[in-house]
Amino acid sequence: MRDVFDRVDAVPDAISLCVGEPSDTAAPHIVEAACASMRNGQTKYTNILGIEEFRTAVARYSAEVKGLRYDPRAEIQAVDGATMGLFLALTTVVGPGDEVIIPSPFFTSYDAEVMLCGADVVTVPLRAQHHMQLNADDIERAITPRTKAVILNSPGNPSGAVTPAEELRRIAAVCIRHDIWAISDEVYHPYVFGSAATPVVPSAQANPVVPSAQANPVVPPPQEAALTAAMPAAPSIAGIPGMKERTIVVESLSKTFAMTGWRIGYLLAPDVVIEQTAKIAELMHSSVNATAQYGAVAALTGPRDHIESMRRHYDHNRSIILNALRETNGLNAIDPQGAFYAFVDIRRTGMDSETFSTRLLHDEHVAVVPGNAFGAVGEGFIRLSYAGDTQELTEAMMRLRRFAATHTPPVFARHTHAFHPVEMMA
Repeated sequence: MRDVFDRVDAVPDAISLCVGEPSDTAAPHIVEAACASMRNGQTKYTNILGIEEFRTAVARYSAEVKGLRYDPRAEIQAVDGATMGLFLALTTVVGPGDEVIIPSPFFTSYDAEVMLCGADVVTVPLRAQHHMQLNADDIERAITPRTKAVILNSPGNPSGAVTPAEELRRIAAVCIRHDIWAISDEVYHPYVFGSAATPVVPSAQANPVVPSAQANPVVPPPQEAALTAAMPAAPSIAGIPGMKERTIVVESLSKTFAMTGWRIGYLLAPDVVIEQTAKIAELMHSSVNATAQYGAVAALTGPRDHIESMRRHYDHNRSIILNALRETNGLNAIDPQGAFYAFVDIRRTGMDSETFSTRLLHDEHVAVVPGNAFGAVGEGFIRLSYAGDTQELTEAMMRLRRFAATHTPPVFARHTHAFHPVEMMA
């Protein structure tokens, strides 16, 4: 992926559909809360688990949006973004000689982080017939006596697939039966579309244990926080009975609140796990920066209209992508139900992923990520991000269609009202 970014820099007028990053930036109330914390002198080291206000806000947010109950005193930890959170989770529950199952294609750091722990990667393919969703049977077939964990990602990167609750229940049964950990990357949880966009209705039992907040002009007491009604969210395996005690949820504010550069996220896990992840984090970075945490409190407790605005923007851009692909010879994509990516099958063009992406950038000045960046199963695909400007996306899709039409053998051409073999014969 870094090679792609370097190539894009050499083409100044290129339209990039590469970066998995919201086009928005953090909402004004988040920025003001962070600035106010600095003006108030709240710039010291913090507890390795994070400031109390942050953990309390995470607990309330997780209960409201996902229906998950976690104790902010012992089951929540602030981390420097989800990538760090994933590494802390892996180093806690796996070690040399263990195996970790990773459904493939996968986010680019998954396999590297497993190997950094001295463990072995076992991939299972995400299949088109399953709409690129996680599948319990495939996971179970990959389990051996050395299996310690499976990494789950829904909504998924690069596919945009959202695994339904019914399949997550089947995966949970596999994890319980074989006594393995589920490490669940849920950083795209609010960006779900169509039938996947079902609001989570918190139950009365979902209320977390919430200690009273310290007096602070930046952080309102919990009872006064501007909390809103439940919003659409992808289901979490941690909410299935029997799974909280064997699940580590890896979360981030980067995608949800357009805070990618703030490097702030969190872990939700049993207290025995958090005790160990905290020890490792203490040795690695002492504490998560205070300013980002105070900004995150405002994000988690404040109004959520900007999240819904981004979701509508992504859904609109998603329709542009899908409509263009339906009319494009040689390209196919399974409708993404979440995140802001489309994983496009380019095999009918006869090019591999690297060749396709390189020539597309050279000929049409459109940058995409070759699918093999996400594991060997991604060969023959490209990933498009539709998080950016709508006008640029529309132009990029026009160029992509033109490129694909030029490089797709005629045998794969689609029949349209303008050209149909029966009409030509007549």
